Amino acid sequence: MSNVGSINNISNFDYVEPETPQDAQAQYDLAVRYLVGEGVTQNDEKAIEFLQLAADQGLAIAQRNLGACYVKGEGITQDLKEAVKWFRLAADQGLAEAQCDLGTCYVEGGGITQDFKEAVKWFRLAADQGLAEAQCSLGICYAKGEEVTQDFKEAVKWFRLAADQGYAKAQYNLGICYAKGEGITQDLREAVKWLQLAADQGDDLAQFVLGCCYGMGKGVTRDLNEAKKWLRLAADQGNAEAKELLASL
Repeated sequence: MSNVGSINNISNFDYVEPETPQDAQAQYDLAVRYLVGEGVTQNDEKAIEFLQLAADQGLAIAQRNLGACYVKGEGITQDLKEAVKWFRLAADQGLAEAQCDLGTCYVEGGGITQDFKEAVKWFRLAADQGLAEAQCSLGICYAKGEEVTQDFKEAVKWFRLAADQGYAKAQYNLGICYAKGEGITQDLREAVKWLQLAADQGDDLAQFVLGCCYGMGKGVTRDLNEAKKWLRLAADQGNAEAKELLASL
């Protein structure tokens, strides 16, 4: 009976940290909980600790996300070379997201020597698995002719695959292909359709071009109010061209 007082006083109890699991998937799941603050106090450093444990055991998704933390400097000192190391380990296991990340590192020369040929290789591996971001990136390589023969039809193919998955950047790029008639028959109405889809997702470039379409009546009935609306949305995201054009209307 003498313990009743202490039981009734909840302030007497201390927080208990979750025990460290030994299974890689459980370690990764705990890392995610720490990252978002689900059931535990949000803690980037703890998230990194458990990501590292899972990554060291070879769990591909943990390796990829640890690499992403190194890129962003979240809970750990930014280190692009270390990011590339972990992306590669996950990519070698066939994880599409890591293959795409590694391709992006090769394009940007972040943590590794810039190499478009390697970028195309990794983008293609991820794109063939259906990853929209990689499909879009591969389409850009074909549109620009970076370590592949420039081929707008091939670019359109990959843009469409990604756009059909709702990937905004690909929807914008597909819209531009329709507007210019590159790799596909020019169709301004179809261009506006894809630009609208991307703009609705907040893509500032799509918002800017869509505003221009409304301002000029290209592929859509001319409507200055709609033009200003989309230009303003793009300008609010820092789009310099939209700001300049908006000021002239």
